[in-house]
Amino acid sequence: MKKHRIILVDDHQMLIDGLSAILSANKDIEILKTYTNGNILLDEIERLNPEIILTDISMPEIDGYELTKRIKKINPAIQVIALSMSGNITDINKMIDVGISGYVLKNVGNQELIEAIHKVAQGKMHFSDDVMEEMVKNKHAKPEKQEEQAKLTERELEILKLIVQELNNAEIADKLFISERTVETHRKNMIRKFNTKTIVGLIKYAMDHKLI
Repeated sequence: MKKHRIILVDDHQMLIDGLSAILSANKDIEILKTYTNGNILLDEIERLNPEIILTDISMPEIDGYELTKRIKKINPAIQVIALSMSGNITDINKMIDVGISGYVLKNVGNQELIEAIHKVAQGKMHFSDDVMEEMVKNKHAKPEKQEEQAKLTERELEILKLIVQELNNAEIADKLFISERTVETHRKNMIRKFNTKTIVGLIKYAMDHKLI
């Protein structure tokens, strides 16, 4: 069985020790290494080549926002899950902007954290319920923008709705009887239209502008 190769980053050693014990007990998760300083991780990341990094946001040496931005510059294929005490929309939006695949609050149960890792490893996304509620609340609080919104084709809207349902490219292709390459092309077109950088940013834009 292929194991998901994970790195943990948090400036609290006690939390790292607890998470390592919880995740290592799962037979398909391998903890490659843990760090209390993200700068050291950046020096070693290419050698370790992790699949997923779980990182805190508020850290003294380098915060989760800057760390994620630099990780994505080194290797965009590495997936990042933010693990934080903060459900503040400003923190959520900053992390979405630099390309996270998930945002999990530290008060969630062990099973949700494991589920988040599995989903992200499958190319999906995971946000804690409280985080999603904050994003939806923020959507309703924002005034409608006056500029003309990007126009979606009927097929793009279909695909966007399935992305929100957390289907990956293969699942969307199967459901709509089209190729994975076609799905990926539509994803890229939507990201270009909305001038965003990631699928998470695309979903956030669609929510903010009531397209879904």
